[in-house]
Amino acid sequence: MAFSIESRLPFLTPQLADFISSLPEEYLIAPDGTSKAVFRKAMQGIVPESILVRKDKIGFATPEKRWLSALQPRVDRTLRSDVAATIPVFRAHRIEQERQRVIQHDRAFSPRLWRIVNLIEWARQFDVRFD
Repeated sequence: MAFSIESRLPFLTPQLADFISSLPEEYLIAPDGTSKAVFRKAMQGIVPESILVRKDKIGFATPEKRWLSALQPRVDRTLRSDVAATIPVFRAHRIEQERQRVIQHDRAFSPRLWRIVNLIEWARQFDVRFD
């Protein structure tokens, strides 16, 4: 593991994603802010309680800001692509405003822009349609 990141991929299938997206929000995030609420509840008695209530787990940091800068021409093409235009929740002018503000350092970096780029690339690569 000296030169890589240990990761576990979720056991996510399209059917499970559909089921999860149909659940009420309080099943996903408990009223006290605990994430994965329904999953934690389902694992009671299977996974030790000390793990289920754990709050110290953090993910690894990735250099999204540096990637956005280094890949700026590709990012620009991706954000302005035909695929991006097919994603109904995207408002191209808002995304462009955010991109400009991040580039010009008028706004603190947020990983949201990187996530948008990745969603567009994923949709392009797998020919996803948002009809």
